[in-house]
Amino acid sequence: MLGELYRPSGLALEQARTVLEAESPHAVNVAKGCTGGCTYCYGPSAFYKKDWARVEFPKIPPAQLVKKQLHRGLKPEGVFISFATDPFIKKNVMNTYHLIRLLDDRNIRFAVSTKYVMPANFTAKNKQNFRHGKTIVSIDRRFRKRHERHSATIDRRIWDLEQDKAWGIYVWDSMEPYPPPKIFKQDIIKVLEAIKFVDFIIFGKWNYDKRASTPEAREFYAATIPKFVDWCKSNKVRYHVKSDTLKFAGLDHF
Repeated sequence: MLGELYRPSGLALEQARTVLEAESPHAVNVAKGCTGGCTYCYGPSAFYKKDWARVEFPKIPPAQLVKKQLHRGLKPEGVFISFATDPFIKKNVMNTYHLIRLLDDRNIRFAVSTKYVMPANFTAKNKQNFRHGKTIVSIDRRFRKRHERHSATIDRRIWDLEQDKAWGIYVWDSMEPYPPPKIFKQDIIKVLEAIKFVDFIIFGKWNYDKRASTPEAREFYAATIPKFVDWCKSNKVRYHVKSDTLKFAGLDHF
């Protein structure tokens, strides 16, 4: 049910596990749909919802639904917010705020991933429980204008993470979906250097685009993944490469 805690599966489970460092995490979708309009969004295909900009909300606020689940004895190891929307689009802000407050008060670790500005008063009282993530796959303004024009600027996303890092919050970057040259040509090392202060980076390929499924794209990811891993190791940044990306690149490790 929309707005309730559930057990994710597949790639969603993989992401929740690695971000939260929890074996059996839960997730909660505060809504389904997004007004962000990013060209690379997996939502419409993954959730079979063509009108993705028409956001659906739970009939009961997520914090109330989750509170009932906790009262019934559910003890989540960690909670990922959320796979079916950006939790900080304007229409989601208060639902996300109340949910974060609930999880924080119950001393439950939680993670968010957003391309928007997170209000300062959302910072958790229990800093060790909060994992603040942004999607940053490029630092080029042309990329944002072409693929994610309704999101916060790249500079602002980086600044938000830097501020939380300074406050002792765990910060991470979703470097997914990372574009092959046919979609957007750039130097991955320059992107990594711009976010070298983060605690964790998750890397994944571009999907739902024929240009990202060619032999040339396969060669690109096969060459880029080792660069990414070597940089993370050299800079002591925890990392994870998505399993489907490794498979596509023909790699069996990293």
